[in-house]
Amino acid sequence: MKKKLTIITIICCSIVLLSFFASPPLTPVEKLKSYYNDRFRDLSLQIDVLKKSVEQDQDTKKIQKNFLQARLTYKNLEIFLEYYFELDVAKFNGLAVDFIEEEDPTAYQEPQGFQMIETFIYPSYNKIKKKDLLHYIDQLSAITNGLSNNNVLFNPEDFALDAVMEELYRILSLGISGFDSPIAQLSIPEAKASLGTVQFVVETYSDKFTEAGVTDYDEIIRLLNEAKTYLDKHTNFNKFDRAAFITRFLNPLCTHIGSAKLKCGYSDNPVRYTLIKKISHLFEENSLNVNRYLYDDTINDVRVELGKKIFFDPLLSANGKRACASCHQPGKSFTDGLPKALQVDEHGTLPRNTPSLWNASLQMNLFYDSRQKRLDDVVMEVLNNEQEMNIGADKAAKKLNESADYIALFKIAYPSSNIVVTDRKIANAIAMYIRSLISYNARFDQYMRGDKNKMTSNEVKGFNLFMGKAKCATCHYVPLFNGSKPPTYYYQESEVLGVPATTDTVHPVLDSDPGRAVSLKVDFMKNAFKTPTLRNIELSAPYMHNGIYKTLEEVIDFYDRGGGQGLGISIPNQTLPADKLLLTKKEKVQLKAFLATLTDTSGYQQHALKR
Repeated sequence: MKKKLTIITIICCSIVLLSFFASPPLTPVEKLKSYYNDRFRDLSLQIDVLKKSVEQDQDTKKIQKNFLQARLTYKNLEIFLEYYFELDVAKFNGLAVDFIEEEDPTAYQEPQGFQMIETFIYPSYNKIKKKDLLHYIDQLSAITNGLSNNNVLFNPEDFALDAVMEELYRILSLGISGFDSPIAQLSIPEAKASLGTVQFVVETYSDKFTEAGVTDYDEIIRLLNEAKTYLDKHTNFNKFDRAAFITRFLNPLCTHIGSAKLKCGYSDNPVRYTLIKKISHLFEENSLNVNRYLYDDTINDVRVELGKKIFFDPLLSANGKRACASCHQPGKSFTDGLPKALQVDEHGTLPRNTPSLWNASLQMNLFYDSRQKRLDDVVMEVLNNEQEMNIGADKAAKKLNESADYIALFKIAYPSSNIVVTDRKIANAIAMYIRSLISYNARFDQYMRGDKNKMTSNEVKGFNLFMGKAKCATCHYVPLFNGSKPPTYYYQESEVLGVPATTDTVHPVLDSDPGRAVSLKVDFMKNAFKTPTLRNIELSAPYMHNGIYKTLEEVIDFYDRGGGQGLGISIPNQTLPADKLLLTKKEKVQLKAFLATLTDTSGYQQHALKR
């Protein structure tokens, strides 16, 4: 008996000693770093396997399989790389074309990474280009080894849930749209891999959720598991029901995790300049930070009303016949319905089509060639343009200073200034009015917020085409449907589409407008134009920068044929894929039907932003 007690005592003491010397449990940050290191080791090994399969000239299926495994591991890391190593992401997953970040024209990005490698092995591996392929694989291996051996730079701290919100937005707007995998169409399994890491991060912070009184942790895990199961069961890229996946899984996940983030007291990262508040899903009515691009200015109801009055007053033009509203008519989505706007003397036309003003304040770059960033400066430029208003901003100020009504209104709107009416105040007031034109409550938005009666079956199918087979969402990113790149929606992209000068498809000729290359003098930006919003698109015909197409059917057909290159125009720097989309007549009808669900002019009646 004593012997047994002695053994038991020894065992108990051993357990106590082991527990004393055992390592304390890892903190959430330590767990994330360990996961990060493990995935990088996996990625490095899988890139080596891919390289060997190419060196050995293995068959296409084997090479593609190895490529997929490496891509999925990259997607496990994406949440961290995109958030903490943004400047290096292009080396992993940059576009397979020359690219420049709009806010930093010096940041030229050459084609490299997974998307470039994809072009060599899909739809099949071409041995003739083996040397080039191995070059890009070696580049990928080098950046992978570089970051994996420098993990001290990875310091998630308290921004992990902020990174999760961005990753969910990225999956929705870029992942399932095919943006990351334009040829191989691996978007569905990649989305599952991304969600796997999202779940790991959420589980890592489970104790923090409990401490903060978050009650929907189990619901978040359930949604993540069911979302991954859904992806396993629906693997066909073109047939994938994105509307269902977003409304059933991604939107609720964003809502629950955004709420948990607030309850836990985790703030947004101040260096992540973003248009989205990151507290709910992308389509939520108050999700936009509508004051983001106002710099130090402040929206003011009185100034909005003053700006509206000036906007519709022909007093600003040299001949007293043209107002801002002459070319930006509310009933035509604040355009004029003409291929190109008339000059103020009505004897000629301006170089380009009149752009819509809807959501103009929700974009970094303005004008088709992105040459301005502030709405105030846009207004000043128009006032000073001889072909548009032909008055000059200073003369416009003198005119308004002769009006007792305007003097009284300016004193109320700008009470702290000694000079009553100035050119800058005029520009600011008009810009204030334009900033009030927010369109974000269309039938589509209401559907995404849960009202399934707002869209027909055909319209939903049109959205799925828009996000999938038709590839529209790879340039017109949801939910803004313009070229503001998710998930921060910060800079605005320009694209080279190869828009023709006429509708002649037998002998098509490229439109001569140099576009972005006027202000950004880089060869591959020649004929590039800002990607405009598609909100209220059914009201803003004709279309394209030169107004060449009168109907949406013509626009859809242009894209279906592969843009300018698809028409037979020689334009080597075209960024739009030249492959035909092969849309059926029915699919084109469905696509157009979806575009009509983006119509929302209710903001015209709400001149002030009440947010």
